[in-house]
Amino acid sequence: MGGNLSSELKSSKYKKREIVDLRKMNIDKLPPTVGALQCKELLLSENDLITIPEEIGKLSKVEIIDFSKNRINYIPPEIGSLSTLKQLFLSNNKLFYTPLTPNLGSLKSLTRLDLSANQLDDLPVELSKLEALEYLDISDNQLQSFPLEFGKLYNLQVFNCSKNSLKSLPGEISGWVKLQELNVSNNQLTFLPNQICLLGLLSTLNVGFNKLQQVPEELSSMVSLTDLDLKVNPPLQYVPQLSNLRQLKKLSIRNLQITHLPLGLGLLSELIELDIRDNPQLKEIPYDIATLINLQKLDLFGNNMRIVPREIGNLINLQHLDLRQNKLTIDNIPSEIGKLVNLKKLLLSNNLLVALPPEISSMKALKEFEASNNQLQSVPAEIGELTGLTKINLSGNKLTSIPPSFGNLSELVICDLKSNEIAELPNTLNGLKACTKFDLSHNMLTELPWEFGDLTGLTILDVGHNPLTIPPNPIVMKGTETIIQWLKKNEKEGRKGKVSGLGIQGGDN
Repeated sequence: MGGNLSSELKSSKYKKREIVDLRKMNIDKLPPTVGALQCKELLLSENDLITIPEEIGKLSKVEIIDFSKNRINYIPPEIGSLSTLKQLFLSNNKLFYTPLTPNLGSLKSLTRLDLSANQLDDLPVELSKLEALEYLDISDNQLQSFPLEFGKLYNLQVFNCSKNSLKSLPGEISGWVKLQELNVSNNQLTFLPNQICLLGLLSTLNVGFNKLQQVPEELSSMVSLTDLDLKVNPPLQYVPQLSNLRQLKKLSIRNLQITHLPLGLGLLSELIELDIRDNPQLKEIPYDIATLINLQKLDLFGNNMRIVPREIGNLINLQHLDLRQNKLTIDNIPSEIGKLVNLKKLLLSNNLLVALPPEISSMKALKEFEASNNQLQSVPAEIGELTGLTKINLSGNKLTSIPPSFGNLSELVICDLKSNEIAELPNTLNGLKACTKFDLSHNMLTELPWEFGDLTGLTILDVGHNPLTIPPNPIVMKGTETIIQWLKKNEKEGRKGKVSGLGIQGGDN
């Protein structure tokens, strides 16, 4: 629409607008008349632009330009003339094709620059002259380094260089004295410079998904940190003490090689989320975890744990507890777990449980419960007291039945009982009116309760690999809707007799 756009940009429709919004209009070429606009915001994201005309440099009042999600491979040097420009968005283009113009460094008013997702392998050193810059996103490129001169970006508050190929961070980052957020995750870093600990205002540090072999002991001096992410650094065997990080709210030390948790963890009273999953050498959790009374999410997946400490009952604000993929037995889950009355998600799958702790009946706030792939032989009747449950997964156990109280779970949406030894179902399951997905495959069922005909909200009922006669196999093969309709239609006669093939044979009342 190049020709039409050229004339439109000349017209009063756009010429005097403060915001010119041309997003998602399939524009493949920007006409030179763009230079006549008097706008403060020029929005051209999600088009098919390949180049930007040099007349872009004539936008004397523009403060925000958004060229993201195009196919732009060239930025004209005239862009450096935009003395009023404060925010420039160039993400998701093809800027690797030609070197970025050094004139970008002339944008003295620029506070926000986004160059992410452009396959860039080099950046002009002149970007270090952007003395007003507060936000710089160069993530999702192919950078192995960035100019040391970037340390002169003294006003930088947010720096995102994730998803690149950085092998190290220069000590010059100590110049970022105003930095609050640093994301260098998903790189090839093997160490962090000690100078990183001089960033006294840093609140968020994400160095996850690297190859860190060590982190500075001085990490404990970064007292402004509220979010520390060290996850998935497999070579890392030691995390220094964190006792001084009293403002920390989120901590992830997932998938490391640590044999014990960092000292002082119990002093982090503001902690809300703690992710310790996939540390198989850890094996136990220290008792001082009991002091983390503000904790809402605790992930202990895959730690070869054999014991849950009784002190876990003190975590009264906990909402999410993941204990999957450990070596827990019913004897080593303390009754104190019943004190977690605010818990919304409890995950116990892939352990050695032969029974469920009856104390779960006190977890009235529970929405999601999972205990698949254990050795459960029965489900306690108390399960029916968890009337707020929306999802339950008890697949891969040795269950032969489920209690009638199961029908009290009136808010249950997803129920997974596959791969058990269930031979009979209670006639109370018509109480599961909210259920949309029910998996009973790979069991020993010969009959479905006639009450299943009342579950008209079911969209998926999987009863495959059962020796069913009610309903007969040809009906089962036709799927959920046919099964429900058949049960409803044949209920009256079916209760009087028995099914043989497709027919109902009369019997005594």
